[in-house]
Amino acid sequence: MTKWDELLKRYFEGVPGYVVEPVPFGLTNDTKVVTVDGRKCIARMYNAHLKNVPAMRLEAEITSELASMGLSFQVPQFQETLDAKLFVQLSDGTLGAVTTFLEGTVYELAGAEQAYGLGRVIGELSSALSGTAADSFAYRGRPFTDFYGLHPLANKSAVHAFLKEPPFAIADEDRSFYMEMLTFVERESGVLEQLPKQFVHHDVLIFNLLAIDNRIHAVLDFDLMSWDIAFLEFAIGLNHVLQMSNGSRSMAEAFVQGYSEYRTATRQEIAQLSLLTRLYHLAVLHIYVGQHYAGHQVEPYFTFIMQQFRTRMDWLTEHKSSIEELLLKSLLGEE
Repeated sequence: MTKWDELLKRYFEGVPGYVVEPVPFGLTNDTKVVTVDGRKCIARMYNAHLKNVPAMRLEAEITSELASMGLSFQVPQFQETLDAKLFVQLSDGTLGAVTTFLEGTVYELAGAEQAYGLGRVIGELSSALSGTAADSFAYRGRPFTDFYGLHPLANKSAVHAFLKEPPFAIADEDRSFYMEMLTFVERESGVLEQLPKQFVHHDVLIFNLLAIDNRIHAVLDFDLMSWDIAFLEFAIGLNHVLQMSNGSRSMAEAFVQGYSEYRTATRQEIAQLSLLTRLYHLAVLHIYVGQHYAGHQVEPYFTFIMQQFRTRMDWLTEHKSSIEELLLKSLLGEE
């Protein structure tokens, strides 16, 4: 019996048969589309390094809460097993689950209208998550502020060993930049600690959105959700728009306007946009370092994020005054 058979029999025992199809994405988890009696669902085997039982419970409970809020988009819902469980622990310890299949195609960030739509959905999701009390959950996930704890194989000594002797080509100037950014963010940990916290999705990228008629219909993949810095959701979304638009100022402005439909920001949060952008890129790079030590091929992903990191910091430096002015006007109401 395969692991997929072991998982699916917990949900579909007695059903004559099911069809399992691969999906063209997913470095972190192993995901399949399953069709049973003409009805589709999503089945997933979770990365043992990044998902544990408390994290599964957290994701299931929060997505259920979001689904009850009447949001403008849908989120995946964990389906119950035959014995009314929301997920399964297989005989080898692997965690697996079946969630609802949501219709749509990958969202295309084609212009300012779509950037506005992305900003609006990120603002709406962030607003919804802000109403979820941390005290309700014994486990709150792994925050990006704990960037040496996001992956158990990427602690501080492992990251520094990786940089000292990279397993693939990393330019000396990139390694120096990486170390400089690490030092900077470590030094500013006190500043980060003072910023407002809430649950954060951390991964609202177009690859985790489904659209119908290119309007966002669903937000997927709450794998990296944790109690973290609230404004990090905005910083990650803005970075993604700039990445996908090659630094378009008009796209950035549209994103900010969309986000402002649901969220404001404090002067303190706005002032730390550059620091949060550093934190985000370091967190993603550390996850890739951990994935490398877990035996995955991460070179193209690591190299891409490294290049984007440098590009984004250059952009934020060049546009520092105008972006701060835009954010103060749009998110704080200052003229």
